Amino acid sequence: MEKCPVCKEESKGKYFCKNCKTVFRCPTQGCEYEIRKRDLETCPKCGLIFEDYVERRKMYRMCPKCKKKQGVSDPQCRYCRYWFNCPTCGHKVPSTSMLTCPRCATSLR
Repeated sequence: MEKCPVCKEESKGKYFCKNCKTVFRCPTQGCEYEIRKRDLETCPKCGLIFEDYVERRKMYRMCPKCKKKQGVSDPQCRYCRYWFNCPTCGHKVPSTSMLTCPRCATSLR
């Protein structure tokens, strides 16, 4: 194992340090975004909540519309039916007020 640059202990893994709980890389399979700021609570790219992953190995993200926890693999919010990604082309939906996908014009209602 490598030494953690934050706490200097030999408990650094690929994604986070087991000792100080600092996240270095997003563990989501398609994302793997490199985290440069130490105090981030969620991944800026996919929205994964780091606390849930580090403590319980659960992959959740917050719905931007209703603010409830959802699984990262869920394409649509279970509560308010907000689409995280387009069901046809997989393009990320940038706004909660989008009625159609900006890439392929699929209806998001």
